[in-house]
Amino acid sequence: MKSKSSKSLLISVLLHLGVGVLGFFFWFTTAPMRETPSINALFVTEEKPKVRRVTPPKRAQIVQNKTRDVSQPRLKILTSNQPVSSRGVVSAADPAPFQPFDTDNDLSAPIGPATTSVEFDNVPRVQKVIERPFVKAEKVETRFKSRLVKFIEAQAGPQRIVYCVDLSTSMQNLPPHKLKKIIDLMRDSLTFLEPHDSFNIVAFSTELVVYKENFVPVTEETVSASAAYLADIQSKIHTKGTDHDMLTALTEIAKTAPTLVVLFSDGIPTTIEGPDLTLVGQYATGNGRIFAMGIGMSPNFPGAVMLKRLATVSEGDLWLVDR
Repeated sequence: MKSKSSKSLLISVLLHLGVGVLGFFFWFTTAPMRETPSINALFVTEEKPKVRRVTPPKRAQIVQNKTRDVSQPRLKILTSNQPVSSRGVVSAADPAPFQPFDTDNDLSAPIGPATTSVEFDNVPRVQKVIERPFVKAEKVETRFKSRLVKFIEAQAGPQRIVYCVDLSTSMQNLPPHKLKKIIDLMRDSLTFLEPHDSFNIVAFSTELVVYKENFVPVTEETVSASAAYLADIQSKIHTKGTDHDMLTALTEIAKTAPTLVVLFSDGIPTTIEGPDLTLVGQYATGNGRIFAMGIGMSPNFPGAVMLKRLATVSEGDLWLVDR
């Protein structure tokens, strides 16, 4: 009786011990997970759906009309004896017998249906467009025209021009570069004269020097020679003696009946003391239009006032070059 109770006690102890061991391991593996103070997580950003951006073309596209020539209908070739399908394939019940070409037929004639022509009513007539080749315009270089040249060109008809240069004592103090500027303007105007024009050159100091006895016709040779004469005109006159006066020079020039006088002077008379401005205009008689030129003087200078009077009476012009 005692041995049975000992076995029961031993078995009970072993069972409790096994249950305790299993409960310990079960608690050890599950309890820490329930009491975890932090949670490991991975955050993923949700991407927005991409919107496809269609960039319109920079240049308008030309849409070609898809047309079919009615003169060439679509043909389908019989290739089999299969029945008609939904795709439109046409077949023959029996193969077509082969027939050779007749020897009388023209082999160069086209085989197939005849050309069909379509006529439309009230169709607007299309005018024939003639394309002309593009010709690039040549660049034309225009020469500079001085005020003197423009005045000469504004005169109608053939002109008889006298270039008159004052080299009297009162002009001796004129700087050489200013005299050269006036002479160059006169020489340049010679190259603009037309073939029906004529000209002559007069210079005065102690004497009145005339280039030619008569008016010179305009040619390349005469213009070239006269331009060279003007460039060296100071050497053609004498400076010792009594000076000629601008007004007396105009009196001599009027005898040749010019239509235009190009007068370069300082306007100061040397033989007449203090002439009356109301009488200055009479010296313009017979000289046509007077284009007076001055340099190194103001508009209210006495000489400039006299030149202006001559130009006004003769319906000419006064040009103070350096102003």
